[in-house]
Amino acid sequence: MQYTHYFEQLKITIPLLMEEHHVPGLSIAVVNKEKVLFSDSYGYTDSSKTTHITTTTPFSVQSVSKTYTAFGFMLAVQDGKVLLDDPLKKYVPAFSTKHKDGQDYSYEITFRHLLKHRSGLAHEAPIGNNFVYGAFEEHIRSINDTYLRFKPDEQYSYSNLGMDLVAYALEQIYSRPFDEYMKEKVFIPLEMTSSTFNQVEFLERMDSAVGHDKTSLPKHPISMLGAGGMYSCANDMARFVICFLNQGVYNGKKIMNQDLIRRMYNESPISDSWTYHLGMEAGFWNKKVMLNHNGGGFGFYATQDILPENGFGAVALTNSVNHPNIQRGIVRNIWDDFFEMQDSGFEDCRPLNEVYTQYVGVYEATYNGGVWKLAVYPRNGKLYCNNQELIGYEPGLFFTKANDCIQFDHGRLAYNYVSLKKRTE
Repeated sequence: MQYTHYFEQLKITIPLLMEEHHVPGLSIAVVNKEKVLFSDSYGYTDSSKTTHITTTTPFSVQSVSKTYTAFGFMLAVQDGKVLLDDPLKKYVPAFSTKHKDGQDYSYEITFRHLLKHRSGLAHEAPIGNNFVYGAFEEHIRSINDTYLRFKPDEQYSYSNLGMDLVAYALEQIYSRPFDEYMKEKVFIPLEMTSSTFNQVEFLERMDSAVGHDKTSLPKHPISMLGAGGMYSCANDMARFVICFLNQGVYNGKKIMNQDLIRRMYNESPISDSWTYHLGMEAGFWNKKVMLNHNGGGFGFYATQDILPENGFGAVALTNSVNHPNIQRGIVRNIWDDFFEMQDSGFEDCRPLNEVYTQYVGVYEATYNGGVWKLAVYPRNGKLYCNNQELIGYEPGLFFTKANDCIQFDHGRLAYNYVSLKKRTE
C-alpha cells in the first residue's frame, strides 16, 4: 500500500494546521519496514523566514534522545562491556545518593533502574537543569547533592538524571566523549549524517532549526546529554525507525541483536496502561502495540512512534512549543486513518468531495483582543476542522459529533455562529 492520495491530502493539511497554530517549521517522515513512505518539510528554520526547513534540517529532539541513549547502551551490552543489572557505581565510583532514612542506596541502583525511571532519582539536578547551566561533568557531580524520592525499584518516576548517568557511564566504559561514542556506534552505521549529541556542531550549522519559546536553546552547552541532548532530522530518525522495525537490521547490516531490540520494549507486559520500558514507552494505540517517545523544551517539540507488529513508524519535529503538540496529533491521526483504511479494505484514501475543496483553508477573526484562526482541511477523504470531522447536513452547513455547527458562505465560516473570514493570500 502506497497511500499516494492520502499523503497528497496530508501535504495540504499540514501547512494549514501550522498556520492555525503559528508553527514556524515542521518536518515529518513516515516509514514501513522497507522504506520511507512519506517525507516532507514545511515552513522555515526561524521566524525571519529566510531559510526553508528540509527533511535534513536538524532539530533538537529533546527527550526523544532517551530512546537513542538506551539504544546506545544496549549496544554496549551487545559488546559485552556492561550488563543491564550491573550497578551504576561499578563504572561511576564517585556516585552517591541521599535518602531521608540516612542510607546511601547508590550500590543498589542498576542500569535497568535508570533506563526505566525506577531509580528514585529526582527529575533534575542542581546544576545542568532547564534553568541552571553547567558542564556535563559538573552536572553529574551535582547529582550527588540530590535526594532519592524513594528506594530503588519501588516505583516509577520520570527522571532526566537517570539517562544522563547512563551517558556518563558509557563515557567511562569506552574512555571517550558520549557524542563520539554515539556517532561511531549509532549514527555512522545508520547513515544518520545530520545527527549529533554535540551542541556546538548543531549551532555551527547554518541550516539548523531555531526553537521558538520564552526559553530558547542556550548558546552554552546543555548538560542533559543522555536525557535530551540529541539533534537530528526527520530523514535520519526515519532510518533508526526502519532499523528498529527490522529487529536491529539496517540495509542488510545487523546493528543490534534481535533479542536486545525486543528487550527494550518487553520489560513488562504491554497493556492499555502505558508503561516505560528501556528508553521508551509502550502501550496500545487503536488496539495496536505502539512504542513511543515525545520530547519538548527550548522551543522544540518532537514525536517518534514505532508500531512493531504492524511495521509502521513515524517521526515529526517542530521548532515551536506554542501549540498543542500538533506534530503528535498529526502522527496519531495518520495511524487512525491507516487502520481505518485497512479495516475497510481500501488501498488508499478516497478523494475529497469536489464541492468540499472550496472550503479548505484558514479562516480568521479578531476575537477577545487577539486573532483567532481555524483551519479547515482534508483528512482521509473527509473534511475536518478543530480535529473534528465535518458531517454534511445541507449544502454549506455541517455539524460535528460534538454538536458544533459550522456554516460556509461566500468565503466566510461561521463556527457556532462566530464569523471568520477565509485567508486569500
